[in-house]
Amino acid sequence: MKRRPFALSNWKMSMTVTESLAFVRDFQNLGKNLLSQIDVVICPAYTSLWPVAQALEGTDLQLGAQNIAPTADLARTGEISATLLADVGCRWVMLGHWEIRRHLGDNDTTVNRKVHLVLEAGLTPILLIGEGRNDDSPSQEAIEKHLAAVLDGCQAEQAAKMVFVYEPEGAIGVSTPAAQEWVAVGCSFIRNWLHEKYGVLVSNQVRIIYGGSVTPEHAANLLTHPDIDGLGATRRGRNPATFIKIVEQVVKAKSRN
Repeated sequence: MKRRPFALSNWKMSMTVTESLAFVRDFQNLGKNLLSQIDVVICPAYTSLWPVAQALEGTDLQLGAQNIAPTADLARTGEISATLLADVGCRWVMLGHWEIRRHLGDNDTTVNRKVHLVLEAGLTPILLIGEGRNDDSPSQEAIEKHLAAVLDGCQAEQAAKMVFVYEPEGAIGVSTPAAQEWVAVGCSFIRNWLHEKYGVLVSNQVRIIYGGSVTPEHAANLLTHPDIDGLGATRRGRNPATFIKIVEQVVKAKSRN
């Protein structure tokens, strides 16, 4: 089954409103011949979501958020709900990032709660899955443990629409991504587990991408395996000229499949 390529840019706690709008303008100009061939999701800081949503109207770029609160309770100072993100124009929400696990105390149970809140709000989860910092190779046990917990209670038709980002914790914030062989094995572990859990139709439909210190120079090599449907970027995803090079590599590699 041919899957539509996918690219993700997580801006973390950076980019002013002015910078965010300039990115949207410049990226669209650079990518006008590419964006009809790929789903590109940008996840700005919360302060930029509304103006970016307005700037994206009528374009092929899609808006995502970086996290939600693990509850619909309104008495949560300093947090944001899936309902508010839907209202501002988001279509996607990233869940399970290692930095949120590390700094804000998320665990698999919390991420599962967020998955269901995102689905109830009509949004689509982008689930980040991978081994911990101390693992020096792909861990099928760790990946399957995460998947079983964060997808608990999810139906096949819900899982089929999600995007899964394979991102080992040790690949975050370093100079180069994980080795191509490591990435291929990790993404295959995810697809095989989804096959066993939900069946061949879901595993064939689900898009799995790699994230973690992605650069244009490494993109083509990372994309060689058929289980990898795209890439996610952070530092390089905040520069429109650099990110478009990554998007170009994704479209080029996956158009041959």
